[in-house]
Amino acid sequence: MRESPASGKFPLKTVPRKHLLDSREMLRSLVLGGAWLLLWRLAVLMEYAPHASIWFPPAGLSFAAFLIMGLRAVPIIMLCSLIATFWVDDLYRMQQSWEQLAYTGVLFGAAHSLSYYCGAALLKQLIRSSFSDALPKIILSFLILGTLASLLGALAGTQVLAGSGLISSQEASAIWLPWWIGDMAGTLVLTPLFIGLLSWRYPLIEGWLGGLDFKQSDQSWYGFLSKLLLSTSLLTLTMLLAANFRYSEVSFAMFFLIIPQMWIVYTESPFRAALSLAIFSTLTAVWVSALSLMDFALVYQFAICVIAASAYFGLAVPVLVAHNKQLRELALSDSLTKVASRQHFFEQAEQEVARAKRYQQPISLLVFDIDRFKQINDQFGHTAGDNALVLVAEAIGKGLRQSDLLGRFGGDEFLLLLPATSLEKACETAERLRQALHAVKVENTRHFLSGSFGVVQLEADEDFQHAFERADAYLLKAKKAGRDQIYSNRPQAQN
Repeated sequence: MRESPASGKFPLKTVPRKHLLDSREMLRSLVLGGAWLLLWRLAVLMEYAPHASIWFPPAGLSFAAFLIMGLRAVPIIMLCSLIATFWVDDLYRMQQSWEQLAYTGVLFGAAHSLSYYCGAALLKQLIRSSFSDALPKIILSFLILGTLASLLGALAGTQVLAGSGLISSQEASAIWLPWWIGDMAGTLVLTPLFIGLLSWRYPLIEGWLGGLDFKQSDQSWYGFLSKLLLSTSLLTLTMLLAANFRYSEVSFAMFFLIIPQMWIVYTESPFRAALSLAIFSTLTAVWVSALSLMDFALVYQFAICVIAASAYFGLAVPVLVAHNKQLRELALSDSLTKVASRQHFFEQAEQEVARAKRYQQPISLLVFDIDRFKQINDQFGHTAGDNALVLVAEAIGKGLRQSDLLGRFGGDEFLLLLPATSLEKACETAERLRQALHAVKVENTRHFLSGSFGVVQLEADEDFQHAFERADAYLLKAKKAGRDQIYSNRPQAQN
């Protein structure tokens, strides 16, 4: 028997990984269930009828749970729906039989779960089939599917209650709209926050969030709390005005509160933006209940949904800017060596040539490549070849002026434009760079590099393309002459 290092007497017992995973999954389910029931009770703040609330946070949690956890969330959501059905009966003294309540609870749970699972499954499929820079499309899909899922949930839920006899058909017709608005507000406003909270436990989903990152920000909380205080203060002021001046027009001032929310969206992390919307929505429900503003509740909930939708598209702006910056960098620089790309080099060269002609200054071009580069790839591998290209770019770049432009034409061929440089000075630069290449060694080998150069000074009436062709022809002569050579307008080669 193997002894435990800790005691020296007893064998060390380890908990199987499967049991640990099962325990964690059970804990997640318990937390999810507790949170769902807590949010269900909070929905009473904007309760329109015993079975309908104009603000229903559990809808957002259900949508997020099905989006992240998939079918694993079904049992706990079903159980919560069953508990909520019995709880409603106890709260409103309906005195239904437990058989009827169990039947209604199961049907309600099935209708709720099916509605939000279908919406979440379709959204997940769309996200996974989209490109990483398709965040606006993902947001639009979420808004549409979240709205449709909440509509389906409202229609199915009211029909279940009417079919089971808990409410009449007339009551079902009267409450389906506020039920839908409540579910839609909970889904559109709160789902991103719940996704952020759940994604901390499921880090693998970050790859299909469309570029959003719900990790904690390194920014100070002081700035965020100051903005949040401003937003909630303006909300409180708006609600107090609506309570004292009972005109429908006053309630529409709610839409102007999109301005401080967008300020938060553009300056804070996605998680903080989602947290701000959740607090804003919750405080709205609190004030509607406390100030008896249920007559205007639909206006407030529609306003919250509009503000949330605008905020989500606002979240896409920094991501799109980052993607555009990345695409611009890819277009301007070579992905391997980080020098100018071929297209960018030619575009910049045309401008430099035009400037040189305008100010009647000399301008020269070097075209060079690495000698026997194919043998490096064949003998040491393509990784070694790529490393050699990077080392060449670094070695050449160290000896250049700020005005010089280094680019990669393709393969192992490089271009170097030297503004305000005569042919004689360009040849001196080429010789210095040729010597610098001798000090570059292929990584993990004893092989040192060398290069062949073609050098030209542009004529007064010559365009860049023609100069490049001349320099490339001189490069070919240098290679035929034995490599590690410099050929230019001057007929002699330099060793």
